Amino acid sequence: MKCPYCEKEMTEGYIVTDGNYIAFRKERHKSARVNKEETDAVQLEKNLFSAAAVGNVYRCSVCKKIILEENA
Repeated sequence: MKCPYCEKEMTEGYIVTDGNYIAFRKERHKSARVNKEETDAVQLEKNLFSAAAVGNVYRCSVCKKIILEENA
């Protein structure tokens, strides 16, 4: 998917949470806690309440936008 803001290619992935952290990741079944060395994951928030994963998510690494598509 092309970024609607800068027209660069976006990375497809997931919003994942483990109850404590929430992150954007390319893989669905990886921890929501992101290490500083990781370049393809972004820590979004800490101290949440329950685990989940949301698909149909795209991230632009250039302009730092995340787009979620509704599941059909």
